[in-house]
Amino acid sequence: MKIGDKSRRGVHGPISLSMTSMIDATFLLLSYFIFTAAVGEHESHLSAAAAAARAGAGSSALSPQVVDVEADGANAVFRIGSHKVRSRDDLAAVLRRLPRDLGVVIRVHAGPNVAAVAAALQAAHDAGFSKVDYVAASH
Repeated sequence: MKIGDKSRRGVHGPISLSMTSMIDATFLLLSYFIFTAAVGEHESHLSAAAAAARAGAGSSALSPQVVDVEADGANAVFRIGSHKVRSRDDLAAVLRRLPRDLGVVIRVHAGPNVAAVAAALQAAHDAGFSKVDYVAASH
């Protein structure tokens, strides 16, 4: 492709566009998309524990255990599903019977003191949970 008018041809010659830069940029973009597309792990290659839980136990086995820390007057109450316990040792005993793979979430409602929250965190640790998260309950 030649661009230019007749008056400039004599001084510099005809102007032409080089396609090298466009080919380089296209190659780099193509390489980028090829290399990044293969990095993600497909759902069919999930870990064996997650695949077994999905196949056998249903969706409830794929969520972490949730311990609600609530206030009952001046005392704290720890609630796991429909179970309510009042002491750290009783909470640890209940947590020991639960699966530990996905961890436990300590959800704190308005009212309990810091000692009750610390007791729930310690009970989860005593029960053998390595993944313990702390969240504030939404009101």
